[in-house]
Amino acid sequence: MIEKAVAGANTLTARWAETFSADASAAVSGAGVWPLLAYLASAADGDGRAELAAAVGLPAEDAPEAATALLGLLRAAPALRAALGVWFHPDVPVREQWLRTVPAGSIGVLTDGALAAWTREQVGDLLECPPAPDGPEELLVLATVLTVRTTWKEPFEHDVISGQQGPWARRRLAGLKRASADRDQLAVYDTAAGRISVLSVEGSDDITVDILLGAEDAPAGAVLAAGISAPATLTPVRLGSQLTAQDQAPGVSIGHYHRTAEPQLFSYLPRFDVDSAPDLLAFADLFGLRTVSDRSRQRFPGMSESPLAVGAAKQSLTASFTALGFEAAVATRVSLAGGSFSPTVPPNVCFTVERPFGFAARHRPTGLVLVAGWVADGVDYVTPPEDLVDMSFLELRT
Repeated sequence: MIEKAVAGANTLTARWAETFSADASAAVSGAGVWPLLAYLASAADGDGRAELAAAVGLPAEDAPEAATALLGLLRAAPALRAALGVWFHPDVPVREQWLRTVPAGSIGVLTDGALAAWTREQVGDLLECPPAPDGPEELLVLATVLTVRTTWKEPFEHDVISGQQGPWARRRLAGLKRASADRDQLAVYDTAAGRISVLSVEGSDDITVDILLGAEDAPAGAVLAAGISAPATLTPVRLGSQLTAQDQAPGVSIGHYHRTAEPQLFSYLPRFDVDSAPDLLAFADLFGLRTVSDRSRQRFPGMSESPLAVGAAKQSLTASFTALGFEAAVATRVSLAGGSFSPTVPPNVCFTVERPFGFAARHRPTGLVLVAGWVADGVDYVTPPEDLVDMSFLELRT
């Protein structure tokens, strides 16, 4: 069941990523949304049930078991923290049969500040603006939180990225660099979005963050979606150790201009911070929420005898990639309201990112994509104080 849950969550993340534009940085977590949709699917009926099942990728009756399995995976991983919460208004009767599909200890009474306090308890200071209830119409709330913290097995050094062309041309951005003997951390794939280069940065406790670079004219959403799916569905056309000077791949150059005793993979990329707050109802069809957000009648008879429909569905997310590691925090809620290449001498490989790119953080053992996003803008480089030259000894004489 866990394999089906991981596949369903990754498919949802990839489909969501396809909606991205290159104009702004953004990040999303299908892993944060998917369990909520799965629990809702089993309680819905008619077209709403079918739409939610399609979004989840499983029959509605099987979805809760898969959601619980996915949450169990997230809770068991050392680098992750995950939780599910369900709160209902005291006047709303919730069916015992549906409550039994939700993990024990997840149920609470909906009171002022309950959701915000729970979110702060789970994510700490990682997420500044957790989702909060919209108003008195909320009768039942389902929410998940997910945090990711990992440190790199091979840390980066600080550097400056100076773009030569494209949207980052003539800018000095805060960058990172490192050299590694494992050139196969870089893989090249031929995808529906064209050729993409994927740098896999391994962290502690089974977390990997993939840096995804496509052709300069390839749509951001297409590159990100392809990069999310490629490791699980495609075989690389080249690994880093197989690349030759004749191979063409985004951001990749081959040569011996770095003098090293053994062949190396040199990586240069920007550090980044991304914050997002997507409204899931803006993509209602993607999440199977079109019918169940129509409040003209009862949409969740399997949950309560009181008429319920989705009134709001939102996610808040922050992600940060630094020289030492990666961390992210995600809070998602759905609120229900009343309804009516191998040369003889192996060459060095250089991977450089100096224009917008994508990223995807994965749980290595299962391939579950935890967070994925697009970095449209870098962080301007600021000269460290220790590098500034002290000119105070000079005096201006007239």
